[in-house]
Amino acid sequence: MKSKILLIALIISVFLTGCESKKKEESKQVVETNGMLSYTIDGEVAKEKPTKEDGYFVNKIVCDNGTDMMWDNDNWEVELTKVESSDRCMVDFTKDINKEGYRVTVKSNNTLSLDSLSKATTQNGTIKIYSSSIIESVTGCNGVIDGNKVIISNVNSNQTCHITIEDKTLAGTIKNAYNADINRKRTNFTLIDNSTHVDTPAGLTGGLYAGIDDQGTTYYFSGDGSGMNNWVSFAGKLWRIIRINGNGSVRLLYAGTGGEDGYIGSTQHYATSDGQYDHPAYVGWKYTLGGSLAADRGNSTKSNAYTTVEAWYNSLSSANKNYIDSNAIYCNDRNIGSGSYSMNATFYYAAYSRLANKGMPIFACSNSNDKFSTFGIMTADEVVYAGGLNETKNPNAYYYLNASGGSSTGDKFWWTMSPYRFGSNGIAWVFYVRGSSNPGYLNPYYVSDNAVVRPVISLKSEVLVTGGNGSANSPYEINL
Repeated sequence: MKSKILLIALIISVFLTGCESKKKEESKQVVETNGMLSYTIDGEVAKEKPTKEDGYFVNKIVCDNGTDMMWDNDNWEVELTKVESSDRCMVDFTKDINKEGYRVTVKSNNTLSLDSLSKATTQNGTIKIYSSSIIESVTGCNGVIDGNKVIISNVNSNQTCHITIEDKTLAGTIKNAYNADINRKRTNFTLIDNSTHVDTPAGLTGGLYAGIDDQGTTYYFSGDGSGMNNWVSFAGKLWRIIRINGNGSVRLLYAGTGGEDGYIGSTQHYATSDGQYDHPAYVGWKYTLGGSLAADRGNSTKSNAYTTVEAWYNSLSSANKNYIDSNAIYCNDRNIGSGSYSMNATFYYAAYSRLANKGMPIFACSNSNDKFSTFGIMTADEVVYAGGLNETKNPNAYYYLNASGGSSTGDKFWWTMSPYRFGSNGIAWVFYVRGSSNPGYLNPYYVSDNAVVRPVISLKSEVLVTGGNGSANSPYEINL
């Protein structure tokens, strides 16, 4: 320990920020002109306050005469609950998260509603965490709920508080129902998944897993769909929840009335109304008939699958369209996986390379011309994430099952959005999923053949749950 700590004379003008954020109590100003604060780093004297950007946080505060002070590590500011005049306080900074101090760390299901996730105080001091939303519970520390805040009193060591915030959004309700965990991931995609995760609450089947898409962390359903609570009622129809997108919107797969009518319209050719198949461009959700991969991605022409979903979308009321997130991404991945683009030789698209040999699916979409918005259909990668497998049956997959445990499309096959290959025989292929003849079976199909179309949309992140528990008999009811 170095010699006597140098006191730094300063004027502290501290305003609690409640008037601006509405998270904190009425603001108050404290002025002290007699060198109230000094700083140390791991107990060693510092001539000036370290910065948050350098990786420091306050570990503890020691005051001589009873001032009760808090330091907000996230917003890098002082808060005071009780001030004694002519007091001297030492603020100790550290980078060592394991160092013992008087610090409270917060974990929550909704961190954005809290004013801070880390605060330090004096020994036996008080820490207050403010919330802009309703606080349901606090565990793991000696905190108590007081209106819009959690008060942790008599802090004399590091603590971790788990604060649960009431979340009525559809995404939040799903996460709460399935105990969402960002560290819960599927790693083996060489077998179908028809299991129930060990952390899935009793009475439910399947599991909710975390992954990454182009917009952030996505949470997706996989496993046994027979008792999976991923049903939603929207626009007079039933839907199955595929995943929570990285932007917080919720992606849905059309399921009709919950019987064998989980598709729109009659059987459709994928690419063109007259069943053309002899060009690589015909694997496109939209396409341009070019002579190169880049030209094919011109997207000047709508595929028949696209126009089928578009006509359905246009039939929705303006009120229903207002629920749909236009910023979600639907990927028609036309990257080449093996071989070279050719009008005369066989080459395979990237989804084949990932999935046909039972490899790793992805949610990301690397080419901007392959990204579409507002509506789409399910990708082959999403089918595999959901528990499917190339050329393998999975009769327990939620994308196959209807409300009665049968096929959502009867014996009809349905298109995915993922290209498969272009053959030397001049035929373009995409992935599709079979109906009751081979339940949940993922396979390639000529774009000139007939299969049905199942729309996929995403509901805005702010959509609220007003009823139901997500089961087939009691689907989530929603409202904005």
